[in-house]
Amino acid sequence: MSVSSLSAKSSLDSLRSHISAQSAPDLLAPVITGDMVWEGAELKDYINQLSMTEIEEIKAAVQHFKSLNLNRGSIEMSTFPLSELLANKLATISKKVYHGQGVAVLRGLHEAKFDQEESVIAFAGVSSYVCPDRATDSYAFQTLSHVRDATHDPVPEFAKGLGLAGSKIGTAMGFHCDRFSGDILALHVLDDGGAASGGEQFVSSFWKVYNELVESEPAVLETAAAANWPFELKQKDSDPYLQLEPILFFSQGKPICQLVKAPLLGTPRIPRSKTMPDISAEQLHAMEVIESVAKRFSAKIDRQNGDMQFINNLGVMHARSAYGVTERSSRHLLRMFLRDPENMWDVPSTYEAKFNDAFTKGRKQNLPVIDSDPWRKTSGRYCHG
Repeated sequence: MSVSSLSAKSSLDSLRSHISAQSAPDLLAPVITGDMVWEGAELKDYINQLSMTEIEEIKAAVQHFKSLNLNRGSIEMSTFPLSELLANKLATISKKVYHGQGVAVLRGLHEAKFDQEESVIAFAGVSSYVCPDRATDSYAFQTLSHVRDATHDPVPEFAKGLGLAGSKIGTAMGFHCDRFSGDILALHVLDDGGAASGGEQFVSSFWKVYNELVESEPAVLETAAAANWPFELKQKDSDPYLQLEPILFFSQGKPICQLVKAPLLGTPRIPRSKTMPDISAEQLHAMEVIESVAKRFSAKIDRQNGDMQFINNLGVMHARSAYGVTERSSRHLLRMFLRDPENMWDVPSTYEAKFNDAFTKGRKQNLPVIDSDPWRKTSGRYCHG
């Protein structure tokens, strides 16, 4: 996409005349229509309830996998057998998340009373029917990570001086899409932390945000689409480096958001290197406007223990409120990033390698039952937050 596809002086009419909604990859679409354009209370009917029969079936599949004595990276449909009926029910979740509202919740697994290992197996096994591909481990990615408060953990010698990533602290997170991490954000709620304890989850249709900005402030979209956002990329054994990229991409009529704030602004526990340039006033304004509009159109996720949440990480932004402010919280979620080759969106050709990197074949898939090393990927590039 050419950065000049938008202009600070662009009007909706000029955008419509410039490029059609059926445009080729990497070109701008003016206004988006479809089920993924929603606001607030319009997000509904996204809960998919499991029957007791289906829960028993999943419990049997967990036990079957355990009997195989394989490593957890081997969890897939063939090693986690489910009936055709349940498999089809789970496959429809992929369609809902890719081509529907972009949010789906599978409910009922709290009834299974799984232990920690069984919860990990069930999460990976059930998710393999929703999206067969899982992100693989590398410096920048983890197959499965634990989202929890690790601020009270004893700090080992090797981790002294390292900060904790946003997934390991209870501070609030604004609306974002995790960058180049995967198409679908999958979360399994092991412990919601208790009523009124914070950590509520929110989602907002980026397509709705996009349409609003086309109408009201197209200059923000120009700024977002410009390939000059100064991302700080951490490295394991050397200094961080600068990468200039957009936060807004376009492909086949779809706007794709990949905005994370940590590598642009730093976090409370991982400050941005002083060698990195600051974001511009225009970029800061764009982030503030996108956050404000996303918040205005957002919906709070209906959440219960045992839920498996599936959120489109390309077209739906997510956020959370603070938790564990006064004392250690028991809030604990499992997180994976997924892709379904059958339903996946095309991505801009210029950035295809980066969108695909998390799904590199042949790399290890680590699915830890215990989060014994919360510092493991702290400096892992710029995916989250």
